[in-house]
Amino acid sequence: MADLLDPDERLRLVGELMQHWGEQCSRLGLGSSLGSQMGTIMEWKGAAPRGGASGSRILVAGAGLDHSAAEVDAAVAELDRRDARGAVLAKLARFRYLHGASVREQMRQVGLAEDADRTYRNWVKALHLQVLAILAARSGRVRMTTVRRVGMRRTCVEDAPK
Repeated sequence: MADLLDPDERLRLVGELMQHWGEQCSRLGLGSSLGSQMGTIMEWKGAAPRGGASGSRILVAGAGLDHSAAEVDAAVAELDRRDARGAVLAKLARFRYLHGASVREQMRQVGLAEDADRTYRNWVKALHLQVLAILAARSGRVRMTTVRRVGMRRTCVEDAPK
């Protein structure tokens, strides 16, 4: 599929995907997630129904970002963790798509001069290229997931009967 689209079309699609991410985050909020157990108890005045049509609305309404927006969110977070340039690109992404700041304000936040319009466009293009590369890597056959790396205890394996 990537061979069918020219590079400009790909960058335009990444821009639209990032706009979708910004709209999802502004509509749902950055901290949108499932409600607490106490909130569910208070809402249902006891235990919530387990399954069926009535119980499914708990997970749908405000459960968080959709899949594509969550992938863009993970890509921007990965970009922010990379290096200094990645952190600046992630900051540009947040100001451009989440906050909806003006171009002048975006340029000021990333440290560009006000008359550096071409440089700003190059930074936006670099942002889109980096997000596209991260999304392509995340959607590959060996999909990278964000996991916490901790040492696993092997007590169960060592104590198991042979």
